[in-house]
Amino acid sequence: MEYVMGIDLGTSSVKAVLMNREGKTTAAAGREYEIMISHAGYAVQDPEDWWRKTKEAAVQVLAHERALPDSVKGIGFSGQMHGLVALDREGKPLMPAVIWMDQRAGAQQKRIMELVREKGLEKELMNKPLTGMMICSLLWVKDNEPDIYRKIAHVLLPKDYIRYRFGGGYDTDETDAGGSLAFSVRDRKWCVKLLEALEISPELFPEVLRPYEPAGMVSEEAARETGLKEGTMLAAGGADSAMQLTGNGIVSEECLCCNIGTASQILAVSSKPLYDKELRTQTLCHSIPGFWYVQCGSLNGGSALGWLRKKILKTEKSYEQLDREAGETACGSKGLVFLPHLAGERAPFENPYARGVFSGLSMETEQAHLVRAVMEGVAMNLRLCYDLFYDMGLGSKKYLVMSGGGAKGETWRRIFADVFRLPVYRTKGTEEACAGAALMAAAALGWYSSVKEGVEHRAGLEAEPLFPVDGHVSLYEEMRGRFAGLYDQYK
Repeated sequence: MEYVMGIDLGTSSVKAVLMNREGKTTAAAGREYEIMISHAGYAVQDPEDWWRKTKEAAVQVLAHERALPDSVKGIGFSGQMHGLVALDREGKPLMPAVIWMDQRAGAQQKRIMELVREKGLEKELMNKPLTGMMICSLLWVKDNEPDIYRKIAHVLLPKDYIRYRFGGGYDTDETDAGGSLAFSVRDRKWCVKLLEALEISPELFPEVLRPYEPAGMVSEEAARETGLKEGTMLAAGGADSAMQLTGNGIVSEECLCCNIGTASQILAVSSKPLYDKELRTQTLCHSIPGFWYVQCGSLNGGSALGWLRKKILKTEKSYEQLDREAGETACGSKGLVFLPHLAGERAPFENPYARGVFSGLSMETEQAHLVRAVMEGVAMNLRLCYDLFYDMGLGSKKYLVMSGGGAKGETWRRIFADVFRLPVYRTKGTEEACAGAALMAAAALGWYSSVKEGVEHRAGLEAEPLFPVDGHVSLYEEMRGRFAGLYDQYK
């Protein structure tokens, strides 16, 4: 049996899968790690911790399948977007990795945005610089940590650091580079005009590959530490959102995709490089040539439910139990509305200082109402993001595909069907980002003539969706107005 391995470096854990030539995932493993928050607005992780946990996941997935090193022919990568890994000339991290949740670079974000407008770079970048994105974090280091900045020889995005540790070079790919906000999505190359205006050397930035191109081989040291064979091909891979779309087999322009992981996003595929003129959304390269996807991302998703379960309810109940209990309560949560902005917010409000709010607590409020209100709040926030898609001509989708941890819960899927007024499907496959990464390795090996052919080997959607309920739809329409009004009030 021959396999490809897919590795997804997420925000809270790293996962690895093995996929055979038929596109079937045969084994999976994962390891968790922490986000370090030393000051308000800071969010960093240790790149060495990433590497340590990735090695453990690789060893575990090989042992689970009893796969011989020779049987793994290639490795593809997926990872959390936007973050900054700063390396010295020897390739050693100079500081903890600044991840997408970090909010410290507010002043730098404003300065970059002014330059984007001044130089008319909107049509190139197709995205708005936000705190937590590589270019903003790098400028913050330049302004506030000059001794560290002077030592930087290379900057990498998170998943590219892991590939580098396996034996790859200083490379990235088109799908992930677009999220750095130093990259021209239109021209598919680094935006030198912006870098020169910021007095940042373009030489710090990695070579840009396509996600299905070879990007090195497993080194002798990595082979010894992981059990993989030295010389195993490494594919470039891509941003987690692009790999999720690929792993889910989503290339249709009729579909809206929603992912509920630590954060949450809605995404739509486009055969044209459309972008929001006010830069409230992100336009990025799809893994399939000739396609782009538009993404609207919230900083808050499953993390909000995790916060409620661990820090407020302090319950041992599983997420499955909480989902079931929330499903036994009526939609609307007895009038309780939750603003899920626990970590600040990107879309649709773009406010790093936004905070979470429960509004409408009463003596009737029970635990299940709190849980359901959190689910509804995340859905409401993404529904406001979907309104932006309509302005771009990307609305009126025929169905919604849900992925990530939130897709496992039937209650959350029913809420999304009612809030978005669309049939909600769930994919048959699991670990979609890992699967997409594995498909990049398979394409790089020539197992398929194209990425699209590889997608066709993956599991499709479940046969029966969850349909919206008319009475619930009207209630949530009214509730959506309350939700937006509460944000304005508490802002």
